[in-house]
Amino acid sequence: MQVAKYNLLPVALLYLLGCSSGAPTAKVEGTVTLDGKPLSDIRVLFQPENTDAKVAGVGSFGLTDSEGKFTLKLSDSESLGAVVGPHTVILSDKLAEDPEDSDAGGMANVPKSRIPARYAKTPLKFEVKAGEVNQAELALTR
Repeated sequence: MQVAKYNLLPVALLYLLGCSSGAPTAKVEGTVTLDGKPLSDIRVLFQPENTDAKVAGVGSFGLTDSEGKFTLKLSDSESLGAVVGPHTVILSDKLAEDPEDSDAGGMANVPKSRIPARYAKTPLKFEVKAGEVNQAELALTR
């Protein structure tokens, strides 16, 4: 009997991004810095947290520019913002994941992530509030 092989990536993405629930959203913009200096090419993911009363909703993402600034978009659309409520903030270094985008010269010289490892172990938290432009100043330290 042959067992079919399934790609689990789509399932994992659905879990990470949540599902669209028509939940209220608000605009979120911000800056990522490391020891006071802006970090460019950082992927920012806001994942809503489940509460006792409701399902979390869809996640949001953004990419920092040369000044470390980002604006979040909902994962299930091109709409700006994030679901109102508490979020876990996940950061990843695009240059460490996509070495062709860096000055490292290819796969043999993949640069180390500029994000200190402790932020993977203990992610940042952020509360998105309704009716305002939320400012997420993500100040990382070594």
